[in-house]
Amino acid sequence: MHLRARHAICLLLCVAAAARADVRLPKIFTDHMVLQQEMPVAVWGWAAAGEAVAAEFNGQKATAKAADDGTWRITLPAMKADGRPRSLVVKGNNTLEFKDVLLGEVWLCSGQSNMGRPLDGEAAKAADYPPIRLFNSSGNTPRADGLDETTGWLVCSPTSILTAGDSQGKDKGRRPFTEVGYHFGLKLHQTLKVPVGLIQANCGGSTARDWTPFPETGAKLPLDQPIQRITHSDGLLYWVRLRGMVAFPIRGIVWYQGEDDGRNSKYAEDFKNLIESWRKLWTRPDLPFYYAQIAATTYASGMLGVWEAQQWVMDHVPHTGMAVSNDIYEGTTNGGFKRRDEKTLGWPIAGGSNPHPTGKPRIAARLADIALVETYGQPKKVLYGPMYTSHEARDGRIIVRFKHTGSGLATDDNEPPNWFELSDGTRDGRKLRYVKAEARIVGPETIAVSSPQVAEPKFVRFGWHALARYNLLNKEGFPAVSFRTDTDPR
Repeated sequence: MHLRARHAICLLLCVAAAARADVRLPKIFTDHMVLQQEMPVAVWGWAAAGEAVAAEFNGQKATAKAADDGTWRITLPAMKADGRPRSLVVKGNNTLEFKDVLLGEVWLCSGQSNMGRPLDGEAAKAADYPPIRLFNSSGNTPRADGLDETTGWLVCSPTSILTAGDSQGKDKGRRPFTEVGYHFGLKLHQTLKVPVGLIQANCGGSTARDWTPFPETGAKLPLDQPIQRITHSDGLLYWVRLRGMVAFPIRGIVWYQGEDDGRNSKYAEDFKNLIESWRKLWTRPDLPFYYAQIAATTYASGMLGVWEAQQWVMDHVPHTGMAVSNDIYEGTTNGGFKRRDEKTLGWPIAGGSNPHPTGKPRIAARLADIALVETYGQPKKVLYGPMYTSHEARDGRIIVRFKHTGSGLATDDNEPPNWFELSDGTRDGRKLRYVKAEARIVGPETIAVSSPQVAEPKFVRFGWHALARYNLLNKEGFPAVSFRTDTDPR
């Protein structure tokens, strides 16, 4: 072979080898990112086997050597937010510099379509908050480094809030950032006075199992091939949209999902498994996980089982909290509803069945308040609506006890509580026979329920209708949560 040709081939091989040896980081690391304050900062990626890698940020520096498979990981010490932008520099055979990096509070915003609903135009025009940073993971192609193409971290502005969801560069601003996530992060920023990083990873029509990291799913995934259907497939969304950011330090998670689990009788267990699996991924058994209650809708046969499961998870899985939502309806802009009555019972029901209700800022504010009190130690305040805790049959009536009653139970119309029903255990076929009951508030945490049609009541239920518009709340204005006593939600 001619000497010049051999030299050219050698040069190409050297260039290829150098390219392979370049230090690389996951796509969650970009300019404008927020690193979680007060926690060790994990920095990781790939390089040539045995390559020395160093990371430096805010005067802190650490080194590592790439393992035989090329992976490396560096942990920088915990640092305090001060609002100053800095560069994160990573050096190996090459040097990477990520600019305008802040220390602050980082939250993952996940779930299905309600988490992805956009801001309205007026709210978007006001979204000019440079200390808030936005990251969206919305691809559908499994990659070796765990994330499909993204816009990277963006500085929050009226423009970026409308384009942060356009990770593929195709939608030209038609996929704005999550409304719930933005309002949640804005309240944290305004209260805590520190930068806030918001990571959006949601998918419409997804189930809890779609986001659960089943190893067998990853083992079968073909890399670099777009997947047309990424929902209702165990673990797939975890492998496509979440895996590449695991280990990136976050303070906690806010979640808005459940509609597509409306017919899932095992949702409580699936939801619990999801939360616990993510805590294992981040090696944080106390990782805060706060979620929105699904609002009244007949989608997927209604959310009765989802409501039941969501309360069960809050009762049985520590460091969780549910933002109640049964006061969000279609209709008037002040959170009211189009009045109509259920035909048999004559009690009011919501006038529509939109699975994407308006009023998201109210949900976001409740999620933020839960985080501010439970995670950040802000002054204690009422965070939840009344939730069933126990009942007792006594003298032909049932006494129901609630928790999260604040300064006491009340009704929003000063009428007796509605939407209570009783059963003596008689069945109509496979279903228990319930009848309309009278209810009275007899204490700050208790309600007495009775009916002349039920001499010896055994079971009580409340708000057991997909569109029930009940009047029970606590004096702080948080609506109660539906329940029944004749079954276990697991």
